[in-house]
Amino acid sequence: MRKIFLTLLLVLSVTFFAATKVVFWHAMGGAQGETLNQIVKAFNESHPDIVVEAIYIGNYNALQQKLLAGAQAGQLPTISQAYANWTAKLLQSKIVEPLNKYMNDPKIGITKEEWEDVFKAFRDNCTWGNTVYAVPFNKSLYIMYYNATALSAAGIGVPKTINELLYAAKALTKDKNKDGKPDVYGFAFRTTVDTFQIFLMMRGGEIVKKDKSGKYVSAIDSPETREVLSFFKKLLDDKVAFAQGGYLNDIFGQGTVLMYIDTIAGRTYVEQSTKGKFQWAWAPVPVWKTRNVPFAGTDIIMFSTAKEDEKRAAWEFMKYLISPEVTAYWAVNTGYLPVRRSALQTTIWKQAAKADPLIEIPLQQIDNAKMDPQLSVWTEIRNVVSTMFNDFINGKVDMETAIKKADTEIKKYLAEEYK
Repeated sequence: MRKIFLTLLLVLSVTFFAATKVVFWHAMGGAQGETLNQIVKAFNESHPDIVVEAIYIGNYNALQQKLLAGAQAGQLPTISQAYANWTAKLLQSKIVEPLNKYMNDPKIGITKEEWEDVFKAFRDNCTWGNTVYAVPFNKSLYIMYYNATALSAAGIGVPKTINELLYAAKALTKDKNKDGKPDVYGFAFRTTVDTFQIFLMMRGGEIVKKDKSGKYVSAIDSPETREVLSFFKKLLDDKVAFAQGGYLNDIFGQGTVLMYIDTIAGRTYVEQSTKGKFQWAWAPVPVWKTRNVPFAGTDIIMFSTAKEDEKRAAWEFMKYLISPEVTAYWAVNTGYLPVRRSALQTTIWKQAAKADPLIEIPLQQIDNAKMDPQLSVWTEIRNVVSTMFNDFINGKVDMETAIKKADTEIKKYLAEEYK
């Protein structure tokens, strides 16, 4: 009898005290993954009634494919990293959980002031209409990397405007052996849609924009697009810029190029490539017509397929990720941005900024950060613009043909979005 009683007591205890499991799919590998695992461990230790299991899926492409496959098979995690356009696509299947009720819950919610403490661009990126479907996670901004040693030696100031960038690119480009081909380029850019979009935003243009009804329409056929394409063509024709599809940190470290624009997430690679060679630094992207700059990175979404207790536990973890101390810790240890303004007042951030003033420079652009359109066909539209940019830059088509073709294809994808 005593044995039966003890067994029953054990079963009841395990049932009563069993922690709620939250499965979290992510694409953070390397040092970033290690930092994430530390955060998860700290959360689990401080929340004995919840166990977050962080599962590294692989790169972003692998994660996206697994999410799409999981949505079809009904095998999804509790939460996952996701870009806004992934979320938009998953929303069509009605499997992304709205977060408003958890945010407004009197026991586990957050205040309006706490949510508005999150940088506005990041909040907007997580919100569809009046419904919040995500919380921001790993966010980065585009920044201009430059060879501080070379610019100083040449007496060239860090470009603050597009005209200053053009002047500096010309002044810094050198053909040392006089063979008609520069040995050192003042500026370099990647022939990607991201590069085009950065400069298009700076010029005040957009790839797509909302009309009066709130629907996105193509905006690629514009004077701003023509000015941006002409700008890049001039850089190449004047031989003052180097262009390639791949990342630029290696040739930057070799001293072959002296300035380029990329996200702050590339900092560790720049540090590796330049170590012991020269002093580098970064600055806000040059102003053209505006100070607008796109940001990159993913959010965390919750799936409606989870049980209610799992959703509430998942929200506790999501709320933890965007708490000032945790987002500051994440930023300091990974190079990403903190997602809340109050994180800049935490001890860990202040100490890091004192030791490394560079980390606060990207934040000079935060109030001008612009999000990508929340379209499920955004990846397809990006591919269209990438083709337009590359075909024109490489001389395969003239400007008008490239733009008109892109405009037609973008309109086709937008028609699919709203059918």
